[in-house]
Amino acid sequence: MSQARLLAQIRREFQEHPGIALTLPQARCLWSLDERAGTEALNALLAEGFLQRIDDVYLWAAAPVPSFRPRTTNRGLTVVRSRA
Repeated sequence: MSQARLLAQIRREFQEHPGIALTLPQARCLWSLDERAGTEALNALLAEGFLQRIDDVYLWAAAPVPSFRPRTTNRGLTVVRSRA
């Protein structure tokens, strides 16, 4: 599968399931990717701003805001966003 098709498939999955949160090993298992392909794909989507990463979890950056009230404490989590 080409890189473009893989990225389109991953985008579709996050858009169809906006609350999905995946670690790299989970994403690799879901899309049957080796470590290099999984890392490259998620990093590409992170760099373009489609995904955001909180610690080791990847989330759709444009996902609708949850309707529940978020916690007020940070609990030491690190949010990684693209620099674009």
